[in-house]
Amino acid sequence: MFVASLAFGAGCATTQTVDLRCVPNDVTVYVDGRALEEKPETIELSQDEAHKIFFKGGPYEPQMVVLESVEADGVSRLEPADVCTETTFVKVRPAVEVHVDPADEPLPSPGS
Repeated sequence: MFVASLAFGAGCATTQTVDLRCVPNDVTVYVDGRALEEKPETIELSQDEAHKIFFKGGPYEPQMVVLESVEADGVSRLEPADVCTETTFVKVRPAVEVHVDPADEPLPSPGS
């Protein structure tokens, strides 16, 4: 299992494991604006600040999940805790373009 450690900044902030196993392999994952070179199964993020995870690529609509740092009883935690329940990878339908050359065939005139 490949684990990407993305605890940005200095200090000894507590981290939280974020599961990305639901993300298709042909989707690029961006964490706080930085593209991950490989799509890991999980990442470690510091719990003391919010993070933006952006998914883009393949035949899927781009989407973003914001993980907020929530403090309860003196302990910070990222919410939502499960990124996979917050994302649905919907395939984008390819656009169909139709080009008509008006010189190909004239339209019939009304009443003909």
